[in-house]
Amino acid sequence: MTAAPSSYAALPADLQTDRSIIVSLWVTNLGHPERRQDKYDWFYLRNPAGLPQVLLAHSPAENGTAVGVIGLATRQMRLAGQTLNAGLLADFGVTAEHRTLYPAMLLQTSLRDRFLPQCGLIYGFPNPKSEPVVKRLGYKVAGRMVRYVRVLRSANYLPAQIPHLVRRAVGRTADWWRHTLRRTWYAHDFRGRRAQWMDQPDARFDALWAAQKDPALLIGVRDRSYLAWRFEPKPWRKFRFLTLSAQNDGLIGYAVCEVVGKVLHVRDLLCHPGHPDSLNLLFDTLFRDAYVDGRSSVSFEFLGPADIQSKLHQLGMLARDARNVFCTMTPEQAQALEQAQWYLTSADEDY
Repeated sequence: MTAAPSSYAALPADLQTDRSIIVSLWVTNLGHPERRQDKYDWFYLRNPAGLPQVLLAHSPAENGTAVGVIGLATRQMRLAGQTLNAGLLADFGVTAEHRTLYPAMLLQTSLRDRFLPQCGLIYGFPNPKSEPVVKRLGYKVAGRMVRYVRVLRSANYLPAQIPHLVRRAVGRTADWWRHTLRRTWYAHDFRGRRAQWMDQPDARFDALWAAQKDPALLIGVRDRSYLAWRFEPKPWRKFRFLTLSAQNDGLIGYAVCEVVGKVLHVRDLLCHPGHPDSLNLLFDTLFRDAYVDGRSSVSFEFLGPADIQSKLHQLGMLARDARNVFCTMTPEQAQALEQAQWYLTSADEDY
């Protein structure tokens, strides 16, 4: 039987002594048991921005078993040249027998009230089932994380009822019109540019990050240290960096990529503001290399400035679906943050 609401309590966890409890709750509620120990070591103990905060929901009160968990990771961001230590909601779950509204609300309310004054901004990517909870707590939609897709092999997406040989011929014709002919019409100038694939970021990434000076942009830190940590290789995940360099200006853009099945996913992307053609050159290279490697499409999730969205459309990337990004902020930060233009990719999430 579910405990009465008054018997629940949300209490801070100790990352050392409560490790097994936290991991067990993750396994029960979030799945992928083979990855949870690694997630704990990587995301909770080695975060370069500092140790995350974790709350556990207990029932009844302090002497009861932990039945829910929520994390808040520090995400260093920048706006108008000032550093902001934002909080990223992570790893939220309540065991099935306690999955009423009250324990979930208690965890979210306690986390917001305890830590929002310290960081000024909390944001997250709740699943549709969790959205009602965060809305009731006053979280607002910061924007829509849009998934853009460029199909590389049209035959794979034609109706299965079409005979294979016909589907293949039609697909090849469509691909020629969409890719080869388009590259002829909209050829970009690669002179003086060098594209290279890398397994890890190097010192040039710090200079590219330092060049990001748009005062209206709210953007998470993307220096070498953060990227090396965030895209650390895992047994079940492998990332590669496509870099674009100019002879006189060093690194002018990168894309962090992960292949899942037949799809090449762009997990993060950053371009030099002084080289407006760098985004086009990066994606042209991605399309070419992904096609040669046998990929069926290129995908990129992004919330950001309208000019970048427009360039993605011009590159033939179509918006397929979107999900909400929610945030809450202190009154002191509200004016600046509400006027800011967010820049978010998968690099700003917790997985």
